[in-house]
Amino acid sequence: MDCIRIGEFEIYPSERRLLAAGQPLELGARAFDLLLALAERPGRLVSKSALLERVWPKLVVEENNLAAQIASLRRVLGAGAIQTVPGFGYRLELPVSRNAMPPPPADTPLAAAAATPRPRLPPRGWPERLAPLVGRERELEELSETLARASLVTLAGVAGVGKTRLAQELIALAAPEQGGAAWVSLRPLADVHHVPGAIALAVGIALPERADAFAALVPALDEWPLLLVLDGAEHLCAALAVPLGTLVQQARGLRLLLTSQAPLGVAGEHVFRLAPLAVPPPGTAPEEAAKHAAVRLFAERAAAVDRRFALSATNCAPVVEICRRLDGNPLALELAAARAPALGISALLDHLDDRFRLLRQAGTAADPRHGTLHAAFDWSYGLLSAAEQRVFDALGVFAGSFALETGAHCVADDTIDVADAVDLIGRLVDRSLVTTLPLEPPRHALSETARHFARAHLDASGRCAALRRRMASTLLERLDAAYDEYWSLDEAHWLARYAPDLDNVRAALDWATTSDPELAVALYGSAWPLFVETDLNAEGRSRFEQVVTRLRDGLPRARVGRFWEAVANYESLRRYDRARYAAELAAGLHEAAGDVRARYQGLLLLALNWRGDDAAAHAALAAARALEDPAWPARLLALGALVEGELAAATGEHELARVAFAQAVRHALATSERLALAATVCIVELDVAGGDAAAALQLARPLMSSLAHTGRLETRFELLALALGALLLAGEVAAARDCGAELLALARRFGGSGLAGALDAMGCLALADGRTRIAARVAALADRELAAHGQPARSPAQQRLRAALDAGLAAALGGAWRETLRVADLPADTLVACALALGLQA
Repeated sequence: MDCIRIGEFEIYPSERRLLAAGQPLELGARAFDLLLALAERPGRLVSKSALLERVWPKLVVEENNLAAQIASLRRVLGAGAIQTVPGFGYRLELPVSRNAMPPPPADTPLAAAAATPRPRLPPRGWPERLAPLVGRERELEELSETLARASLVTLAGVAGVGKTRLAQELIALAAPEQGGAAWVSLRPLADVHHVPGAIALAVGIALPERADAFAALVPALDEWPLLLVLDGAEHLCAALAVPLGTLVQQARGLRLLLTSQAPLGVAGEHVFRLAPLAVPPPGTAPEEAAKHAAVRLFAERAAAVDRRFALSATNCAPVVEICRRLDGNPLALELAAARAPALGISALLDHLDDRFRLLRQAGTAADPRHGTLHAAFDWSYGLLSAAEQRVFDALGVFAGSFALETGAHCVADDTIDVADAVDLIGRLVDRSLVTTLPLEPPRHALSETARHFARAHLDASGRCAALRRRMASTLLERLDAAYDEYWSLDEAHWLARYAPDLDNVRAALDWATTSDPELAVALYGSAWPLFVETDLNAEGRSRFEQVVTRLRDGLPRARVGRFWEAVANYESLRRYDRARYAAELAAGLHEAAGDVRARYQGLLLLALNWRGDDAAAHAALAAARALEDPAWPARLLALGALVEGELAAATGEHELARVAFAQAVRHALATSERLALAATVCIVELDVAGGDAAAALQLARPLMSSLAHTGRLETRFELLALALGALLLAGEVAAARDCGAELLALARRFGGSGLAGALDAMGCLALADGRTRIAARVAALADRELAAHGQPARSPAQQRLRAALDAGLAAALGGAWRETLRVADLPADTLVACALALGLQA
């Protein structure tokens, strides 16, 4: 019996049967005739008209019928078996031979999948030449290692993060050495039932009709070391989970890599989450910034569209900020880089709030979801359920990361309770739309781009105002809890728990200040420990003018008392008059509200800021001591000892002060590094006041070195001011000059706040450098500034430095040097005065 061998297939024309490896394959009648026609002229072009006449004689049919039959043959024989010659016809590429042999038994069972699999890279829908992969070298290596030990890996991440591109690089490198690799794009497939056929076409096998297609893949792929990539699986994840999990378990040797925004959630799955590209911190030098992946990608893509572009000292800062605000997302960065030539870097940065209209690809993208940033996020959003969309939109009110419980309470409403909200946020994490930050306790966040997208939907829904109110109220509950824990919880643990809420607290304060006066007052009052412990006293002071106008009759006394308590803490030892006024109001309101501990703190702040009036200060301290309970938290008792030491030092009782400061250190070490440092700085001040510069410097120098790395800016500022005085008393003018420059640089970060107390030391420095007239101008400004801030008397350390300054000026300019100065001679402000003293300005 005649047999035609086509490659590894066998045709028996008289039996109209096609076999592979002895197993019969199902082939339609028209496809069988078409195969015979092509086999008669192997390797030669057969025109469309000839094929139409052969297969459909005396019938008029459309050419698409021919194309459909060719496609069915390719599914059986392999995609490369039949070559299309555009506009002419088709050519069979497989070798053909004829011989006579008996056919196999007619009762041979139908193979589940036929044709010898042909491992290959994807023939279409996947570029042969790829742009260089930027910044993913480590991820590529780790993903390869993961696939070497796992059969099912999901490469997960947010839209545009580069999942497809990383998988393309992996398959390009792995294919030659892995026994074969195939690529299947799932994006065009709307139905899970089309997936087995797409896999079969990619690997070169045919599936039987009317069979369980996923099950039929198992024998065809079993024991074949194939790497199969299914790209863009997020819209089919739920339906694919069981069949793909079963396929990987049963097809030994198969390794499956999915790219998806969400994992399958099946046993044995390894989830490889792809993070955004690394972004350098602000202020990074160009040569260092260029080493970060986000900046590298932006710079390379910008140079590709404009050869004149290069990262430089001029454009580095805005490029870094663009990368930060676009969250290191590769798609967003590439789209932004394409707009850089037309807009310029600065204008591009200025328009990023409108990023969804700005970041569009010119022309038509191969995948519309990669053509615009909005399309990429819109695709992800469209895959969410209505409840998931509602929660995602609501999370857009957060300005920063949030604790899970806080987020759930904020987004819960009449349709979604807190437990449901927790579950829905978890689903959004799975979908890569919400990120889990590697903190303890864990926190979650939306990227800035996701937040813009969510807020746009939120604004359109009309729910924005209600959610901002709920977020502010939820934040107030959290700040109240933080306030209660502040006095007894270890400072490091307290900061780890609450400092990440800063951006949300700011957003809540901004909204409440204009929209809910009572909530604004309450937020401002309960937020002060957070601002103080993160060295943001200056920000707290700057918000005072806005919030104080929101005070109204009828507000709860406890809330108003805490508001003035906040003001007293921010202004303490800076604006003495305002601090005294606020502390007195706070103490009275807390007394009326029955809060003994809060009144105690208010009295201590009142005593601390009565400098120059010893009787009033000691009266306030005595009233506080009468309330004190030894069982109170250590932080509060440390504050009491610290204030007692300050008042003893002010009246010259240095030994009593030293004992009180030591007691404050002992109390503070249990909970508060900041208070322990403050008490230690007070001991340095005692030594300066006593004229013992050597002892002061012995304690100050290691402390300054330690504070340079702790971030305690305000404590470091106070210590630098004292060290400056000690160095001048010790005659170390060069070291004093360096110390003064460091003090000025730090003061500029605070807007000059707190420099008034350091002006006498700066005047001594100018005098030591021979700038006598400048020293006089600085000294006169010091008198005016201290009076303006309600400080009628200097501290003992300041008094010693001022005495030295007055003596030097009198010796150089005469005893009437003050009378020779006009108001116009005074420096414009404390920053200018310090710069003059350091010789940095004319």
